[in-house]
Amino acid sequence: MRQVQLHEIIACQSQKSDVVGDVFQRLHPSLVSLSYRYLGNSEDAQDVVMVSWMKVLERLSTFQYQHPLSFYAWIKKICVNECLGILRMRNNFNLQSLQDLSEEEEPWSEDFSHIDAITLLRWVSDLPEGYRTVFNLFAVEGFSHAEIAQMLEISESTSKSQYRKARLRLVKVLDAQNNRSKSYEK
Repeated sequence: MRQVQLHEIIACQSQKSDVVGDVFQRLHPSLVSLSYRYLGNSEDAQDVVMVSWMKVLERLSTFQYQHPLSFYAWIKKICVNECLGILRMRNNFNLQSLQDLSEEEEPWSEDFSHIDAITLLRWVSDLPEGYRTVFNLFAVEGFSHAEIAQMLEISESTSKSQYRKARLRLVKVLDAQNNRSKSYEK
């Protein structure tokens, strides 16, 4: 459950350790999953969540409660920024500019609904870092290519290219999975 009520925020600001622990335990799994999608490594994801949580506790007095999901949105933004900071330090986005690719985006018509979430998460985490980062920011988090370009200090066309290549790689994995399933059915 990602909702945090106002009385819980007030208790956290008062440093009531039982409430702080409860809120952390409730949000921890989704924050680790979020961080893992970016970093592709469980240990790094755990570290990011802990660093993010420490930053949240340090800055809790500045948090402005708006609704039950606003606290989760705030810590999620902190986690994403921590992940992007790690990726920048690694300087390993492996981003390539648009090469011989049409500027047009093909419609995302592939049906992933029959694939379980854990399998999809594994497929996304197996993408190269640059593809995975842009895919997460665009397809999962909903940022525009212009926003991604600014965040990652790349061109907008590079963001589009990385997203397209990530999609194509995921479609290839899906096709391979479907072909394996069909061969088992025979």
